[in-house]
Amino acid sequence: MIEQFSSEEIKLAGGMKARGLRWEPQVGHYVYDMTRLVEKSSPFQDGVYFVLNYDYFMGLIGGVDKFKQMMIWLPTWEDARKILRSLEVTDAELSEHLLRESSFENGGERLATYRLIITLLERSSVQSRLSGSHFNSKRNQNHNESLNA
Repeated sequence: MIEQFSSEEIKLAGGMKARGLRWEPQVGHYVYDMTRLVEKSSPFQDGVYFVLNYDYFMGLIGGVDKFKQMMIWLPTWEDARKILRSLEVTDAELSEHLLRESSFENGGERLATYRLIITLLERSSVQSRLSGSHFNSKRNQNHNESLNA
């Protein structure tokens, strides 16, 4: 058995999902089956699957919408970087964040990116709820503060 994702990464990925991270299942994605619907054993830790046969997974679960509902996407390092770029985090800002978190020393780069994504999703959620307020007009200031937190 290969532990592809730590239990903390799986927990944080669930946190990203709970905070509204959108994704479209694709071949090449790792997912965590939180419902234990997939009965076949995994070559990774229990409940973690690699989507290789898209049609098989979608048929087994009952379609894309149900798949997204029942599974937790486990973004790879590159997936996490794409998410951060979509949240307007530059590579330089990410690099500074990873250095501040000492994530290179302990091999926790992906964990640190997951935490940063959650922070940004939380702030984005607050901003959308406060749409039209002075908080929303200070978007760039809050973006930079979240990276330095």
